[in-house]
Parts: sequence; C-alpha cells; structure tokens
Amino acid sequence: MKYADVAVKCPSYSPFCYAIPPHLNVHVGQAVWVPFGSRIVQGIVVQLGEIPSVNVVKEIDDVATGYPLLSATQVELAQWISRQYLASLFDAMALMLPPGFERKLASYFHLSGDQSGLSLLTPEQAQILHFIEERGRVGLKELEKKLGASKAGRITDKLVDLGLVVRFSELEKARVEPKVIPYIKLVASKDDIASEIARLKTTRAY
Repeated sequence: MKYADVAVKCPSYSPFCYAIPPHLNVHVGQAVWVPFGSRIVQGIVVQLGEIPSVNVVKEIDDVATGYPLLSATQVELAQWISRQYLASLFDAMALMLPPGFERKLASYFHLSGDQSGLSLLTPEQAQILHFIEERGRVGLKELEKKLGASKAGRITDKLVDLGLVVRFSELEKARVEPKVIPYIKLVASKDDIASEIARLKTTRAY
C-alpha cells in the first residue's frame, strides 16, 4: 500500500499521513478528501511514499480533483514559506490555489422509509420528521437556522439513531464559478479567405 502526506486546513506546520486506497490514483499537488477528527475535509497531497510516517493511519476518502492543483515546485515553495514564516502548511499552499477552491461537505437528510421508531419521538422530533417528509430532503444548515445549531444536531442525531432518516453529504456549491472566455476561429481555407477579401474590396458599398 502507498501513503500520502496531506496538508489540511489547521494550524499545523506538518502534513498528516494517510493510506491511499488501491482504487484511487493520487498525485503530489492534488486535492483530496480525508477524515480529520469527526469531519471529512479537503487537503492537498504534499508527498507520496511507501512507508507511513506514523503507526496508525486512516485512508484517504476520495479525490476532490482529478488532476493536481499545484506543481511539485509550488508544493516545495509552500513548504519553504511555511518554515520561513511560521505559517500553517495549508495556508501557505492556499496562496497558490485557484480562487474558490476550498469547498465543504454539507449534510442533508431524507426519510428512510422505516417507521418503527415513530412511537419513541417527542412532539418536536415528530414535527421535524414531518418537515423533512414534506420537503423530501432538508439540509442541516436549514434546520440550524430553524432550531439553532445545538438543537438541530440533537434532533437529527436522534432521528438517524432511530433509523427514521438517512444522513448523506454533498459538496457545497463553489463560491467562485469558472470564468469562461469565448473564442472564434476561421473555418475557411486561406485561399477562400483571400478570395473573399479581394471580392469585398471590389464591392461597392451603398
């Protein structure tokens, strides 16, 4: 198995070691999703190796981009900036990342179809379950606005534990959309173009 040192967004000067699952093709400078505490966060691959730098490692969850965002030279420059100016490694890399790169996983809920735990719900929990049923799916952020972060977390955790709803994650929408520049190109041959220019020169304008 191969391993990758990954810089994640936290106040650390050093990357964290993760195992690369056999089905993933990972390169230096590539953005990946990794487990970090109880969350799944984005990180940038700093280095690849055959031997882990720690005894216990978690696996990379998935790749965030199918190609490297930073070259090996840029990764080395970010490491130098981190050492020289005592900045976190991820922040040093972020200086060279495309605008709007960083995205988060947002949590959503939908009904599971299992109703065996309905009798165990409080009135408020039943109300939220009905709200999810009416909407089809509801984001955690929407529930946090409605109930407050703490209460939304407690109620959704209970609904998930009872098997009444399913929690799933999706990428948040990118904050910056790619800039599209339109181009045009000639499709006629050089001879046809020259002939048309000559014809237009002799054409009288009215």
